[in-house]
Parts: sequence; C-alpha cells; structure tokens
Amino acid sequence: MHILRIRIVLLTIVFIVTGFICVQREAATEDLPRSSRVGPFRIPLTSYERIPIGTVLAHPDRYHMREIRLAGTVTSTQTELITNRLICGRAHERTTVTVEDDSGQIEVIDQGACGRNISGFKAPMLKVGQQADFLVLIMIATSPNAPSTSVEATICFVDLVRD
Repeated sequence: MHILRIRIVLLTIVFIVTGFICVQREAATEDLPRSSRVGPFRIPLTSYERIPIGTVLAHPDRYHMREIRLAGTVTSTQTELITNRLICGRAHERTTVTVEDDSGQIEVIDQGACGRNISGFKAPMLKVGQQADFLVLIMIATSPNAPSTSVEATICFVDLVRD
C-alpha cells in the first residue's frame, strides 16, 4: 500500500512537470507574431515549403486544389468592386495582385469579404515593391473550347516577408 501511494505521488509530479513544460513551450511559441500563424492548428506560414512561381506554372496539375506557399515582390495591384450579389450575397472588393520571383510571375486573387483570406493583412494593403509571403489555393481552370489551362491562385493568407 505504501508503494502504491509513492507511485501515485510520483506520477502526479511527472504530470504536473510535463504540463508546466508544455505551457512554457506554448508561451515561447507565442513570441512569433500572430499574423504569421495559419489555419486551425496555427502553423507558422514559414513552415510551408516555398514553391517557385515558375514551377507552379510549369506543372499546375501537381498543385491543383492544394494550398501552397508563394513568395515574391508585388509588381502591381488592382482592386475592383464586385456588385454581383449572387457570388456571396453582397457586394465586395476583389483585389488582383501580381507577384514576381526569380522564376516567373503570377496573379493571385483576394476575394475580400467573400474570400478565404484569414490573415489580418489584406491584399489591398500591399504596395508595389513590397516582398510578401502568400498561402494560396491553386485551381486549374479549364474550358471545353480552349486547348490550354489557366492557373487560378486564391489567397488564403498573406503576410510581409520577415528577414
């Protein structure tokens, strides 16, 4: 009976210490800015592999319906008001951002209030010349009459590149 009590006390101490270590580790990871955390598991954006734009454009079928990380320099932005309420039930802004890296350039789309961008940093806030990280959903748009496919990249998360 005495050994059982000692065992219970030791297990209790181990659980308390383990819980304390986990709390300390979580507090340490909170030093990263909240804007760099993505999704329900709060994974840092930088933990996603950065895919060169040229690779995405050369092999879009590899990335179809996948979220991938792109990074590059913003070369242009264009925001337009979408008044078609059938898309999401209300008028909203859609911003098209052209991003360029060493391997190519691509347009990424932020659907504004109707989109998937969960970051606090929205595409209309981007300025030409800024370095940005994007988590985008890649979709291949095909048309029955067109022989080629087009790649559509929808912004899920955007943040400025941190050095």
